[in-house]
Amino acid sequence: MNNYKLLPALDSLLNTRNLTDSARALNVTQSSMSKTLGQIRDAFQDPILIREGNQYLLTERAKSLKQQLPQLLRQIDSLYLSTDFDPSQCQRQFSLALTPFFAPDILPLLCEKLENQTPKANISCVLWQEEQLKDLAAQEIDLVAVMAEEIPENLYGKEIGQDHYVIVCREQHPFRHRSLSVEDYLNAKHILVNGISERHRQVDLATSSHSTKRRVFAKLPSFQSALETLARTDCIITAPRHLVEQYAKQQTLCIKPLPFELPAHKYYLLWHAKHHHDPAHQWFRTFCEPEFKAHLAKR
Repeated sequence: MNNYKLLPALDSLLNTRNLTDSARALNVTQSSMSKTLGQIRDAFQDPILIREGNQYLLTERAKSLKQQLPQLLRQIDSLYLSTDFDPSQCQRQFSLALTPFFAPDILPLLCEKLENQTPKANISCVLWQEEQLKDLAAQEIDLVAVMAEEIPENLYGKEIGQDHYVIVCREQHPFRHRSLSVEDYLNAKHILVNGISERHRQVDLATSSHSTKRRVFAKLPSFQSALETLARTDCIITAPRHLVEQYAKQQTLCIKPLPFELPAHKYYLLWHAKHHHDPAHQWFRTFCEPEFKAHLAKR
């Protein structure tokens, strides 16, 4: 294997053609520099420097190396420099995954602001369904916006908000004008949204002491389809307050508290450690964080 550590010493020797001067420039002893010259000669299979009286002459190979080395060393040095990031010139694709329990109106806002700040970039947005956070390393996703109880190893994250669950039903529902008991809740027809099984498990755990099991009427692929079904049936949905209140502005919905306690759940922006030091990724997560916080704070 080539010893690239010899290159700075070679560059110095080619310029000074003097062991003493190169030793002084590199802060090593003259005997050490003499040993290094021997290693250089072995590595390149060439004498490099030929003694002629009181001075050294460059071999033809050395002359060629003297022309090539400066640019090569600058390129190597550039590998250690931090990359400046200019959003206006960024041409990469950013990828974002988010749980179905974020109101979809955040995506048009993100796209609008992203276009203004990074007009040459693009974004891919997907729903985060049943994937495991521990598997994020294998996926080409920059950021995932999710509810999380624990953050797995090798993931970084920032909390962007908290929320509580409520019950939502249509205005014509029999529950509209009365308080619900746990039995009322369990006997009601429930609509579940795929991809949020963790929340379903927490509800089931909170009601596990009751003999009655929750009655699931339908499992649907999106919150939008769940609400459209809700408007046509006497079903209920258990959902985050911020999401329900966003839709309540567009539809006539009745929002009621749960008849049992559920702890507040936290929302996070998460990313894998492989992205943590990337300047473009640092910019993207700094860009997204206040937008998600503002979105979750809206009432």
